Amino acid sequence: DEHYHLSLELFNLAAKCAFMNAEHDRLKMLTEQIMHNARCFNDKFQAISVTVSLLNCSGNVPAAVELIKTTLSSLDEELPSAVTPTVVKKHLDNTKKQLALLSDDTLLSYLTMVNPSKLFAVELLVELYGSLTLIGERATLRIIPLKVIQISLTYGMSPHSPTAFAQYGSYLALIEDEFEEGYRYVKFALSLMKKLPSRAHDGSTLFWSTHTRIHIEPMQSSIECYLDAYKAAMKSGNTYAVSSSSVYNNCCLWSGKELNAVVDSMKDTMKESKYHKNFVALTLMLPMLRVALRLIGQSDAPAPQQENLTNAFGETFSEGDNAGKYATLLHTMYFAKLSEALLFRELNQAEDAAEKYFSVDRFVALSPVMFFGKFYSGLVSFWVARETDDNDRKESKKWIKRGVECKDKIEKLSVSASTWNFENKLYLLQAEEQFCSRNFETAETLYDAAILSSKMHKFVNEEALANELAGHFYLETGRRNKSVHYFSRAFDKYNEWGAVAKASALTEYLDESER
Repeated sequence: DEHYHLSLELFNLAAKCAFMNAEHDRLKMLTEQIMHNARCFNDKFQAISVTVSLLNCSGNVPAAVELIKTTLSSLDEELPSAVTPTVVKKHLDNTKKQLALLSDDTLLSYLTMVNPSKLFAVELLVELYGSLTLIGERATLRIIPLKVIQISLTYGMSPHSPTAFAQYGSYLALIEDEFEEGYRYVKFALSLMKKLPSRAHDGSTLFWSTHTRIHIEPMQSSIECYLDAYKAAMKSGNTYAVSSSSVYNNCCLWSGKELNAVVDSMKDTMKESKYHKNFVALTLMLPMLRVALRLIGQSDAPAPQQENLTNAFGETFSEGDNAGKYATLLHTMYFAKLSEALLFRELNQAEDAAEKYFSVDRFVALSPVMFFGKFYSGLVSFWVARETDDNDRKESKKWIKRGVECKDKIEKLSVSASTWNFENKLYLLQAEEQFCSRNFETAETLYDAAILSSKMHKFVNEEALANELAGHFYLETGRRNKSVHYFSRAFDKYNEWGAVAKASALTEYLDESER
């Protein structure tokens, strides 16, 4: 008994080390001992926290969510049973009113949270926000950052408050479309993070803040902040390390980073994810890795399901089964398939993947790369609409409507978030829309604008794509000689990106254009 507190601390530290070293059986043994011998509920906090992390990375996100909600109830911080739009609006209005009365300087010098129960409640709510983004529970997701901010303003700033403000900023920007206000709180979160004496949670703050930054700041440089998040998380043993690396790689792929370097980085992340038996990261990475490998002419994407990779709960990894559990993972898988089919001109596969993508899109509330999905699914929609126009007018109108909705979303981002990141995408979607409407002169102007904007804003992959789609436009409107110019430039730009297999696939169009 006289060594109880020392024993508790040692067991908690050992449990954290076991988690970071992927010693999951040992971790479960340690947490069971803590839960059995803890004298009070407060002494169970760290064991509950590491168990939540283990459940999340193992792919048992619903179990993690249930454990968090049960614990929050015990802490008198239970979430509303019915989160209606009225409830969300009430919380949002209250949060905005409270923050409007406080300057950034006042918030930076705010009192420190000392209540152990409230400290743990904030930690769990921050973790819950991440869990709910995976399973697509949109209603509850919206209220969490508002609740965390209100707790912080009532009881003081906790070590997790910077992450909470970063999540609040992302919520305002990516869900409420209030980019200016959201960006303000993201920058405040980073300032608050630097003011805190501990660096333990820098990784999570950097991770969530970068979701907003890649929309507003030039993407090619801002995605590097995910690497900063990875490094910070690795230093402190934070579970956001692999998540940061995974999102970084996906952003690198779709923002036009050199593909061979992207593939090497993806393989490193895959290796790390396997070591930690992180089923969620593996499921997010595999579809994108396959796209990248096909683009560079390789087809040796690893298949962990054939390696009998087993998580802490005795479940064997299956990419399809794991993706099928959660909207965000399905969303990622279908996006990878539709973009791959678009790039390799596989119409039936593109249509099928896009249909499935749209069926889950409404369940995904927050994704750092959702706009890439809107861009590519919009291009697929206009393509499918043209191909079905003569056969089924009703079906064609359905796809046109989808394409226009995607275009409108990108247009809103171009106006409110960043011209640098979205102008070229908007021009290309508009060009494809005008192609569908047979406004060929307008389409010609917009294709050229998309190509120029992609070049100016350094999206080499989208410069290649814009040239290719312009080539198809001229080819399909009977101007083969003109199309060769665009296909030739697309060929060069795909090679510059590193997509040698994709460039090689264009030679058939070059040959056809010359006949």
